[in-house]
Amino acid sequence: MRVHKNLNIKLVEAKDIRPLRHKMLRQGKKFSTTSYNRDNEKNTFHLAAFLGDEIVSCGTFYPEKTDRIYSKNSYRLRGMATDIKYSRNGFGMEIMSKAFMILKNSDCDLLWCNARLVALSFYHAVGMKEIGNIFDISDIGPHYFMYKKI
Repeated sequence: MRVHKNLNIKLVEAKDIRPLRHKMLRQGKKFSTTSYNRDNEKNTFHLAAFLGDEIVSCGTFYPEKTDRIYSKNSYRLRGMATDIKYSRNGFGMEIMSKAFMILKNSDCDLLWCNARLVALSFYHAVGMKEIGNIFDISDIGPHYFMYKKI
């Protein structure tokens, strides 16, 4: 894994990352499925990794409690995706690193997500742990609940 010198991580709007969400996470489904209910809420933030003008990786973060693990101020990660042409270059790691700084400054104490099986090694690499049993999300497939204390 190597990170490109020309990589920039920026805060963006949901509309900017929906095409990558569609390409990598919702392929074959309607584009409308790339919009999340909380995309435009005040405390939601979206990060994108840019190579030049191209978005190559993204993630969305918003406050949401979970009953799986105690926290005072938890955030949820959704829509984490890296364009297949650029996978295994550390772009997702850079997004997560920036997100952890933002979350820490927001007094977040826990980040959680529902992780696809193919992404488990990535989430482990950024310090997340799974708890509970594997479960299925309709139209998407098997997942684990994962978390990281911030």
